[in-house]
Amino acid sequence: MVIGNYFSIPHSPFPIPHFPFPIPHSPFPIFFTIQALHMKWSLERKIIAVGFGLAVLIIAIVNIISYQNTDKLFARERQLEYSYEVIQKVRDVLTTVRDAEKARRSYITTGNNSYLETYNTAIQSVEAKLTDAQRATTNNPTQQQRLDILKPLIAQRVSLLKQSIDFYKRNKSNTAIQLYFTDKSITIQDQIWQIITQLEKEEQSLVQRHQARSDASFRFLIIAKITGYWVSFALLFIVYSLLHRQISTRQQLEDTLRESQQRYRNLFEVNPHPLWVYDLENLNFLAVNEVAIKQYGYSQSEFLSMTIKDIRPPEEVPALLDRIPGLRWADKRFATRRHKKRDGTEIDVEITSHELTFKGRPARLVLARDITQQKQAQSALAASEEKFRQIAENIHEIFWMRDAKSDIVLYVNPAYEKIWGRSCESLYINPQSFLDAVHPEDKSRVIANLENNIKKEFEIEYRIVRPDDSVRWVWEHSFPIKNRLGKIYRRAVVTQDITERKRAEEVQRNLEKELELNELKIRFFSMVSHEFRTPLSTILISAQVLENSNKEWSEEKKLKNLHRIQSSAKTMTQLLTDILTLTRAEAGKLEFRPQPLDLEDFCFSLLEEIKFSTRAEKDILFVSKCSQRIAWMDERMLRSIVTNLVDNAIKYSPDDSQIYFTLADESGQAIFQIQDQGIGICQEEEEQLYQAFQRGENVGDVTGTGLGLAVVKKCVELHGGSIKLESKVGVGTTFTVKIPWKSDLGEVKRSLH
Repeated sequence: MVIGNYFSIPHSPFPIPHFPFPIPHSPFPIFFTIQALHMKWSLERKIIAVGFGLAVLIIAIVNIISYQNTDKLFARERQLEYSYEVIQKVRDVLTTVRDAEKARRSYITTGNNSYLETYNTAIQSVEAKLTDAQRATTNNPTQQQRLDILKPLIAQRVSLLKQSIDFYKRNKSNTAIQLYFTDKSITIQDQIWQIITQLEKEEQSLVQRHQARSDASFRFLIIAKITGYWVSFALLFIVYSLLHRQISTRQQLEDTLRESQQRYRNLFEVNPHPLWVYDLENLNFLAVNEVAIKQYGYSQSEFLSMTIKDIRPPEEVPALLDRIPGLRWADKRFATRRHKKRDGTEIDVEITSHELTFKGRPARLVLARDITQQKQAQSALAASEEKFRQIAENIHEIFWMRDAKSDIVLYVNPAYEKIWGRSCESLYINPQSFLDAVHPEDKSRVIANLENNIKKEFEIEYRIVRPDDSVRWVWEHSFPIKNRLGKIYRRAVVTQDITERKRAEEVQRNLEKELELNELKIRFFSMVSHEFRTPLSTILISAQVLENSNKEWSEEKKLKNLHRIQSSAKTMTQLLTDILTLTRAEAGKLEFRPQPLDLEDFCFSLLEEIKFSTRAEKDILFVSKCSQRIAWMDERMLRSIVTNLVDNAIKYSPDDSQIYFTLADESGQAIFQIQDQGIGICQEEEEQLYQAFQRGENVGDVTGTGLGLAVVKKCVELHGGSIKLESKVGVGTTFTVKIPWKSDLGEVKRSLH
């Protein structure tokens, strides 16, 4: 095998990975390839000539057929025109006879001589038009026979017309003879029409036959043209394809020859690695490429004056000399060596060499790839892995490394055995065995989390049960690891024992709950004592006043103090009722007992009680829009709902304002709506108002417990209803309560849990 004019390789093309092209043994295969292509092209030229000739012949035949069919179409068109002309001429004869008949009748009827002139003109033209019709049918013997029959009939009718005119001139009063002539003329006219109808049918048949032949000829012409043109197009396309392939093949061959020559010229220059040839006997460099010159720092002349011993460290030269004799018998060799550059720097290289003959001398072609950085990276990686192992095996957290595709555990540190109480080997054997220790109450959550976040980063806390039945809390942080292409190929997991932290949090939560409960109790007793103090003081004062009153007091003063005592007692009763309701609701013992209730009467009575007990000066406008009145509801709870909402409206509204109370039904629900013009509620506080002892910041010094809306919420929920709040500070508040109108008949008990 020849490379340029310098060296040859006595064997087949050597498989150096960095030479991406085969080297042919000689130029003769190319010559035979060109000869084969020339023979193939000669055959294709004949096929092209034949194909082109056939295409031209087919186009000529199609054009000839097209011309003949077109000529026949024109001839048939003339036949059609002739048939229509015959029909028209026969009709002209009949029309002329009819005109003569009309003129005769008009003349006999009116005696006007102008009609007689019209009659004479029509009679004179009948003969000429009949002669034209006979000339038009000279090519049709059948039509000639019919015209021969038609001619004497027309002559008879014309004769009758003439006789009628002559008789009229002699005797104008004899109508009977005129009727006779008319009847006779009608009979002859019927015979004439029969013959004309036969003539027209004959001509129409001729027209249809001509039309069918024309259509058939036209279709044949279209099919012939399409077929001929498509066949010609196919032949021309084949010719074009063959020509294009010839040109492309010739161009490819020329390009291949040029590229092959260029590859042979640039064998050393274009290779990205150092490449040289050295003599196997004296070890001198015989050829070297530019990459080797740049990488090693020697000039080309320096390289060609050196031996391969000069680029090796001195301590390795004896071993090199021992290996040289063995290289004479090795066709291909791979090895890793150390080389020395001009500046004394030593590098690690990977050698690939092949035996060849260079200018008649045994030589060796060498390709050297610098792997210094690769070896340094491998050493750094080994050191990094050692550091990682030391760190991972001495931390208290579990560190896992899993394969993303096969779910194999690649590494787990010894902390797994301390926390899980199971061996690392069991996890390597079965990567899912760690789930066996997960607490039964947490296992489904842990598995679902793994399935849903298989490609995501996540954190999760769960419990495990160790072999000694002790329960431990663990915190797990899992995150995917991506390769250079951005694809996930591993997953790392860090797991920490957080049992002590969980215990501390539990103690902290218990302390906070206890503090909150104590604070709630203090607030509760303070609020209750304050709320009870006011009505009790009122009761005591009013009772003392009544005790010390003299006999001269009027009944009005006595009743006023009695009313105060009653009002205070009702306030205390309502407060106790609210506290008891909330307490039972929290304990799950508040029962729901619906019964038939007239909502309108209930609302009227309750409003009267509220007005009497509060002595409020505000107007409470009650409007009922219900289409029915009886509903199944718990009267005691409904009383708490309406009383608390109306009391709040009275309490937080100006004295001169109005309160609107609307009762309605819609979609099977009773709707209670209380609207006031009071201080309103901030939007930020709306959700908190339904909690016990919660009041708005803008209530000022208005007394209240903060229990009313909490009681309303509980009672509404027990009814299966809903409550809605709409408020604007300084404008007013609207509470809308919706409760199902009906429930199951009989006593229904439900507890709020």
